[in-house]
Amino acid sequence: MLKKISVTTFWLAFFGFFWYKLIPKYKYLSDDTLKHWGSNSTFDNSIFALHIFAGIIVYCTAILQFTPAIRNKYISFHRATGKLYILSSLLSIATLYIMIPRTWCIDCRPSQLIVTSLWLLFITLAYYFVRQRKIVLHQRMMISSFISAAYFVTVRVIDAYAMNIFYYLFPNKSTAYLASDVFVWLVPLLLFHLFWLIKDKKQVAVNRV
Repeated sequence: MLKKISVTTFWLAFFGFFWYKLIPKYKYLSDDTLKHWGSNSTFDNSIFALHIFAGIIVYCTAILQFTPAIRNKYISFHRATGKLYILSSLLSIATLYIMIPRTWCIDCRPSQLIVTSLWLLFITLAYYFVRQRKIVLHQRMMISSFISAAYFVTVRVIDAYAMNIFYYLFPNKSTAYLASDVFVWLVPLLLFHLFWLIKDKKQVAVNRV
């Protein structure tokens, strides 16, 4: 029961903040934002709109992918939404590779390029493992890919509510930006993979008994 409440709370908070940042009257979709990474040309606007559209599909299909009641009961639907998740991820990643080199946060670019590349790696591995019928590894790569994808929302939580901590720890503003950016995706990835490592070791120990 506690797990269900925690999961529900996470999704509500995640999508609540996502839509709060998405609505046009906020800076995330304002004209000024586009100027930070492009020239406001038709091409720039199209890439930006395509990125947002693909991102919405990624996040909406993710909740369907990670809901056990849907995943276990409706296998065909799960496979279809999984393909949609991967395709929309590829589209989002492609647009990010165009946008990141011109983003306003120069100090964040290394981190953003790394997490985008990890996202691509994880969805590629997720597809590979499911084709090999290695379901546990497939699930772990899908979770890892979502952590990478979610960075582009969760980093804005840090920007809004926790940057003072990083300014305190790293007086140099450039270092603070980079550290906060890396923290957002690296820490959850490390925690999840450490959890899986411990879980696998316990399972091996049980099988030896």
